[in-house]
Amino acid sequence: MCSSRKLLASVLTTFVLIVLFNLPASAAEPADPSAATPTADASATSAPPDADPAPLPADPAASSSNPKPLPDAPPPPQASGWVPEGTGWRGAVSIYGWFAGVHGTAGVRGHDTGVDIPFSDLFHYLKGIIPIAVEADKGRFIMPIDYLWIKLGDDRALPFTDIGQTSINAHFTESILTPKVGYRILDGEHLKIDALAGIRYWYLSQNLTLEPVGLGFTKSANWVDGVGGARFILPLGEKAAVNISGDAGGGGANLDYQVIGLFTYQLTKHLGLGLGWRYLDVDYRQGNHQFTWDMIQSGALAGLYFNFGGKPPVPPTASCSASPTEVYAGDPVTATISTQYFNPKHTLTYKWASTGGNVSGTGTTGTVDTAGLQPGSYTVTGTATDAKEKKNNIASCSAGFSIKARPNYPPTASCSANPSSIAINTSATVSITASSPENRPLTYSWTSTGGQLSGNGTSATLTATNADAGNTITVTGTATDDHNLSTSCTASVTVPPVQKVAEVEDWGECTFEKDPKRPWRVDNDCKDVLDKLALRVQQMPNGKVAVVGYKDQTEVANEETIGAQRAVNVKYYLTTDELGPKVDPSRIEPLKGGTKGKAARFYFVPQGATFTQEEAVAVDESAVQGQSRSAKPKKAKKASPPPTQ
Repeated sequence: MCSSRKLLASVLTTFVLIVLFNLPASAAEPADPSAATPTADASATSAPPDADPAPLPADPAASSSNPKPLPDAPPPPQASGWVPEGTGWRGAVSIYGWFAGVHGTAGVRGHDTGVDIPFSDLFHYLKGIIPIAVEADKGRFIMPIDYLWIKLGDDRALPFTDIGQTSINAHFTESILTPKVGYRILDGEHLKIDALAGIRYWYLSQNLTLEPVGLGFTKSANWVDGVGGARFILPLGEKAAVNISGDAGGGGANLDYQVIGLFTYQLTKHLGLGLGWRYLDVDYRQGNHQFTWDMIQSGALAGLYFNFGGKPPVPPTASCSASPTEVYAGDPVTATISTQYFNPKHTLTYKWASTGGNVSGTGTTGTVDTAGLQPGSYTVTGTATDAKEKKNNIASCSAGFSIKARPNYPPTASCSANPSSIAINTSATVSITASSPENRPLTYSWTSTGGQLSGNGTSATLTATNADAGNTITVTGTATDDHNLSTSCTASVTVPPVQKVAEVEDWGECTFEKDPKRPWRVDNDCKDVLDKLALRVQQMPNGKVAVVGYKDQTEVANEETIGAQRAVNVKYYLTTDELGPKVDPSRIEPLKGGTKGKAARFYFVPQGATFTQEEAVAVDESAVQGQSRSAKPKKAKKASPPPTQ
C-alpha cells in the first residue's frame, strides 16, 4: 500500500510541475496588466487526526458591485465589461466541514493501532474542533493561511503489535498550520491557473490505552513539510465555477499530498457556498517506531466563506475628442472615442449624438455635419456598450466644438473684353476671372449698359445694336459665393459711330464755244468760272477735283483728243499762274469723257469717296500737256482706265 501511495504522489507532483513549467509565455500575463484577478485559498476542517484542513474558498476580492465566487473557484466573467478587480488588499474567512472517512495506522513507542472510521461514525469520535482559514491578496499575489485544531477519541481501535489485547482506547490532539504564497500565472476568460507553495506544520499528541490490560502510552511529535501545487479554475458563468487543486511535498513526513475538487457558487456579494471532495494522505514515522502517523482521509467538503476589504472595481470609462475644435458652418468635425476597463475580448458597439448637426458613424469615430449651424458652442457625445455584460457595461463621454462666425472675405474678380471695339451687329466676349479666399463655390451674373447680353457663367457675349453707335458699353460681371458675399468688375466695349458715305459733288462746268478755231482754249468766260472754282477748292482742305473734258459730236473725228486737252488745259490754268498756283496740282485730276458737248465739267471728290464715271478715263499728262491759246492739240495716246479715286 505504501508504494502505491508514493506512486500516486509522484504522478500528482509530476503533473503539477509539467503544467507550471510548460505554460506558454503569453499565458503568464493577461491581455491587459490590470486583468489580474487574485484569489485566496483559506481552509479549515473538522476531520479526524492527521487530516490536513481542506481549503474551502474565501475571496477577499468580492465587492458590492461585483460579488466574487469562492477563492479556490475562478472569478466569473466580469459583469461590467473588462473591469479590473478591486485594488488594494482584500481578505476572506472560510468556515466549513470535511465529512471524511479515516483509515490508517497510529502508534506510540512500538504500540501500533489500526484506525478505521467510516463517515457515518465521524461525529461519534469528534471531541472538539477549531477550524479557521484566512486569505489575503493584492493584484496577482495570493497568501492563504490555514489553521486547524481538532481532538478525537476512538475506544475501539485495533491493536497491531499488542497480541492479547482486544482494543485500544486512543485519543488524538492535532494542530496544523499551513501558510502558503501564490501567484496567478494565467488569468484567461475561460481558465485561470494559480501556482502555490508553502509549508505545512504538524503537531500531534497521542494517548493510547491498551484494553483490557489498562496500560497507557503518551507521546507527541511535530514536524514541517514543504509543499507545492497548483489550482485550476474553470468559470461556469457569472457566479459558478469548478476548481481543481492539489499539492504534494514532504520533509518531516515521508509523504504529504492532497487533491481537491470543488464547485463554488456566489450567494450574495459577500457570502458564497462551496461543495466538493477532498483526498489527503500523510505518512510520518519517527525512528525505532517511537511515533507513527500514517493516515488517509477522503470525503465530501461543504462550507461557507465571507469576503471583505478591497476597493470597488474600476468601472469602464471613455474619453472623447473633437477635431478640429473650431470650424465654419459646413466644415466637418471628426469625433473620436477611446475606452478603458472594458473586456478587450468583447466587441463594443458605439453610438454618436450631438447638440447640433447630424453625426454619422458607428465605430470609434463619428463625423459631425455642421451645415446650417449658427455660430456658437456644441457638444458631440459618444457611447460605448459591451452587449455581453449585464451591468457596468456602458461608458459615455463628450467633446466640445464651436462654430465660428464667417468673416467678410468676398471673392476677388477682374473682367476683360475681346475685342474691346465692335461694329453694329457684331459681338465681343466678356470674361470674368474670380476666386474665393475661402475656396467657396462661386456663381456668376452679368449686366450691361447697352447692346444685347447673353451668358451666365464665367463669360458672356455682347452684341452691338444700332442704338449703340458712337457709345461705349459697360459690361458688369458679378461673382457670388455660397454665403452671399459678392464682388463685381467691369469691362468696356466701344461701338464707333456710323460713317456716312462720302458723295461726289457736281461743281458745274465751263464751255468752249466762243473760239471755233481753237475750241480747246480756256476763254475769258471759262476763266471766270475757273477762278471761282479755285477759290472753292482752297476752302476745302481735303478732297480732289475731277475735271472731265468732253467733245461735241460735230467736232472732227481726228481731233479725238480734244476732250482730254480741254481737261488738261483747265488744270493748267488752275495750277499755273505767274503769281503762283491757285490750286495744288495733286488735287486736280484731268479725265477724258465722252461726247457731251464742248465743255469741261468739274466734280469735287471728298476724301474717302471714289469718283466713278463709266465713260471717263484718266489722261496721260505726259502725252497731253497744258497748252497756250494758239496751240493745237496733238493726237492722244490710248487712254488709261479711269482712276479709282
